[in-house]
Amino acid sequence: MMKRDYLLEIGCEELPAGFVGPALWFGREKYDDVLKKARLSFDGVDIYGTPRRLTYIVRGLGDRQRASQETVLGPPKSVGFDASGKPTKAAEGFARSQGVDVSAMKLFQTDRGEYLGYVKEEAARPVEEILPQLVSDWIPTIPFKKTMRWADLEVRFARPMHWIVSLYGDKVIPLSFGNVAAGNTTYGHRFLAPGAITLASPGEYLDKLAQASVFVDLEVRKEKIRAGIREAEKRIGKKWVEDEPLVETVANLVEYPVVLVGRFEEKYLALPREILITSMRNNQKYFVFEDDGGNLFPGFAFVSNMIVPDDQVVVTGNERVIRARLSDAEFYYQDDLKQPLFDRAQALKNVLFQADLGTYWEKVERMAEIGAYLASVGFPAKGEDCRRGAILSKADLTTGVVKEFPELQGVMGRDYARKTGEKEETAQAVYEHYLPKGMSDELPGSDVGAAVAVADKIDMVCGCFGVGLIPTGTADPYGLRRQTLGLLSILEAKGLRIPLEGLVDRSLATLGGKLKSPAAEVKRKVMEFIHGRLSNLWTSQGTPGDLVEAVLSAGLTDMVDMRAKLSALVTFRQEAAFEPLAEVFKRAINITKGYGGPLDVSETLFEHEEERALQKAVGEVSERVHSAARNGRYSEAFREMARLQPLVSAFFEKVLVMAKEERVKNNRLALLKGLSNLFASVADVSRITVGQPK
Repeated sequence: MMKRDYLLEIGCEELPAGFVGPALWFGREKYDDVLKKARLSFDGVDIYGTPRRLTYIVRGLGDRQRASQETVLGPPKSVGFDASGKPTKAAEGFARSQGVDVSAMKLFQTDRGEYLGYVKEEAARPVEEILPQLVSDWIPTIPFKKTMRWADLEVRFARPMHWIVSLYGDKVIPLSFGNVAAGNTTYGHRFLAPGAITLASPGEYLDKLAQASVFVDLEVRKEKIRAGIREAEKRIGKKWVEDEPLVETVANLVEYPVVLVGRFEEKYLALPREILITSMRNNQKYFVFEDDGGNLFPGFAFVSNMIVPDDQVVVTGNERVIRARLSDAEFYYQDDLKQPLFDRAQALKNVLFQADLGTYWEKVERMAEIGAYLASVGFPAKGEDCRRGAILSKADLTTGVVKEFPELQGVMGRDYARKTGEKEETAQAVYEHYLPKGMSDELPGSDVGAAVAVADKIDMVCGCFGVGLIPTGTADPYGLRRQTLGLLSILEAKGLRIPLEGLVDRSLATLGGKLKSPAAEVKRKVMEFIHGRLSNLWTSQGTPGDLVEAVLSAGLTDMVDMRAKLSALVTFRQEAAFEPLAEVFKRAINITKGYGGPLDVSETLFEHEEERALQKAVGEVSERVHSAARNGRYSEAFREMARLQPLVSAFFEKVLVMAKEERVKNNRLALLKGLSNLFASVADVSRITVGQPK
């Protein structure tokens, strides 16, 4: 088999930086699979991209696909042939659906018996025949946040497409997308080397583009940016505040990175650090520097996509832009400080939170009630601080700086709270109540911050469920999954023994007349949602799913209690007593599943010594189990229950539960039901899979 490299380059108008990275990631994840499904052999795929091009180089692509032979099964023999051995309508229909004659059908032996089928063979085709359709199907699948049409074409892409290179060795593989036909011509840097470049083979691609001022490899551009920043560090005598995500973002904005340094007036250093960094980093994509003491340098590095005769012209332009931004920020900041943050909270009465859930003022009032409830359970002395922290939490939404820089919500609120006389922990809560922002993000460190964060998140979850804004599939516009995981993580990390059911009840009570469904129905849906989120969280951490469900199905208590129960159950599963105990209790649960009679057990109806022994042992063990469980000593509770296993096994061996006499049968069912309830109060053992690897 002959092997050659295959080059596919899609050239278009400038892509936004946020489009390039996901497109490259998608290519790395999926392009291999597309080639393999086409039965093509290759050594590997290199994927590159700049704002003007996405490139896929298949290394060592064979010139023919592999032949294919597949057995396709249809109906079973009993359905495919009648009594005389002739094909039935079912067999004829199957053959017709496969595009073959019924005479081609044969019988194949399987584990389920004989089935009608045929051997589907596909010959190996030349790669030149396969690539045009493969690539034409691939291009529309590349994902972008938004796509567009251009001219009067029906095709869509992130930006209008201008050229396609499709080159297998020295041969152009013809294909088209919209009105663009593939060839062997690419183009250099839009300004530095805009002319056409003819490629004789894929091997010329990287070098010829580099000569035309295009570094098509993202990693090369990133390293050139880092090198430029390191050179800037030496010149200004400060150290770069390293920011790899920004390096990648900027690298996806340019094809030929040139690092330059600009400055701004030192007076702006009086602004909070977060304002300066946000203005430079988020808005302008500038890199910032600081001294060894962490003090920001009054300047920045930025990346140009051009070589110009006089760098100072470009530097001056960027300095003018950042000066205007910082001047605006300075004005807003000084103006914001003229009014205490607590007074600003009143303006939330005029800021809509959500059409059905009211204003932000109504939201923070609900949060204040929930926060005080949390404090009453976890840290009673801080109840008023939690109320005040909740009222302050959204007040910075009314400030000029946050309107200009929305990403500084919470950050500016903390700063304003500190500067207008609030307690440090209350001020910190204004920032911390947004935490965690993701799975790996930090959690609130203060008690007040934790209470306000939980209050904010449970209000969001219960409020959205209460007005019908429930996540469906992958759609979760209000981030309720993230909010739920956040509040659960906080409760556990802070050791807050807040009953989840009580927390939901308190939140629903604050929503009052805003609920569009009965509170009981909303509560049921919210508790099911919390159950699902917690199950996903714990199983994603490596805990067996059956043990997770055994704990959660016993009831959602508080996070500290459930974690202790889960840890004890995971440990207990490793002990020899676990499986015998689980087996007998599962049997007891299954037998009594439909029993709804009284639980009183009469010893006068006992006919076997095994009944009396079990009844006596259950009475002795129950109190010890309940006492251990009440105090979170679940390992002890499981060991106590394990004492019952031999007695339960003996009971099942000697006693016929479903006796003919109704009173005797019900008495035995009541005994087993009490036993089942004892275990179910700790864990729902019927959820546990017995005989699985430990």
